[in-house]
Amino acid sequence: MTLISPARVPVTAGTWRWGEGQQFFVEADRLVRTPIATSRRVGVLSLVGGAGASSVAAGVAMLSARRRSSPVLAVDAAGAQYGLGHQLGHRGVDTVTNVETLAADPQSFAEASFPLARSGSLHYLGLGHPHSASWPADSREWHASVAPIGRFFPVVITDWGRRRDLHAIADISRASHSVCLIAPADRTGLEQVAALVPALRHEPASADVVVVLVDRSGDGAGASRIHLGNLDAPVLRVGFDSALSQGSAPRRRTRAALLQVAAVLIGGAAQAAHVGVIR
Repeated sequence: MTLISPARVPVTAGTWRWGEGQQFFVEADRLVRTPIATSRRVGVLSLVGGAGASSVAAGVAMLSARRRSSPVLAVDAAGAQYGLGHQLGHRGVDTVTNVETLAADPQSFAEASFPLARSGSLHYLGLGHPHSASWPADSREWHASVAPIGRFFPVVITDWGRRRDLHAIADISRASHSVCLIAPADRTGLEQVAALVPALRHEPASADVVVVLVDRSGDGAGASRIHLGNLDAPVLRVGFDSALSQGSAPRRRTRAALLQVAAVLIGGAAQAAHVGVIR
C-alpha cells in the first residue's frame, strides 16, 4: 500500500491560524451539543493493545457529558483492568455492572439509569467479569445490555478495546453510527487501520469511520510527517499527554484534539467537514 504524496497529513486541533481556531471551537462545540432525536452510538476500538482506545473513549465521554444538556452513557466492553472504567475513576469490582439489575423493558429514564454508576450527566455501564483482568464483551452481550436502555441516552460511547477479528469488528460497525479506529501515530499503525477502512465502508449499513492516531510514544514530529494516500476517512491526531492515561486533566491542546474527535463522532464526519471542523 502506498501512503506517499499526493497526500494530506493528520490534522491536529490547535494548528489553525487565530481566526480559523476561533471558528473551530465555535463549530466543534455546536456539533457536540447537537440535539439528537433518538440515540447516536459511537464505538471506539483499536487493533493493538495500549494504543489509547480507553483514554480517547473516556476523554470523549467526559467532554460530551460536560457540554451536552442530556445524559451520556459510557459503556466499557473492553473488559480490561485499566480500561474505560478505570479511566473514569471506578476501581475494582465497581468497574463491572451487575447486568442482572438492568431493567429488561424500562419505561422511563429513571428505570433505565437506576443501576448505573453516575457522575453528573455521565452514566457508566461496565461489562465483563468482576474478578477477571481481561473479559471483553462481544456484540451480543453488548446488545443485550445496551439495547433496552440505550434509547434513553442521546449519546452512547462504547470502548471496545483491542479487536482483531474482522467479523467482530464488522458486528461493532453495524451496531454503531460512528466507529473510531485508534492507532499508534506511526506508519505501521496507520497501515493497519487503512487496510480496515475499505472493509467497513462496504458494510450494508455503513457507519462513519474516523481514524485517530494517538502519539503514545511522544514522537510528535515523526507523527506529523506521516503522509496519507486515498484513505476514505477523516484522520485526526491526539498528541502525547501522560495525563490521559493517568485520569488527570489533559493539557489544553489535548482537550482541543478531543473536542475535534467528539465533534466528528457525534455531529458526523460530513457535517464536521462542511463547517470546517476537519479539513
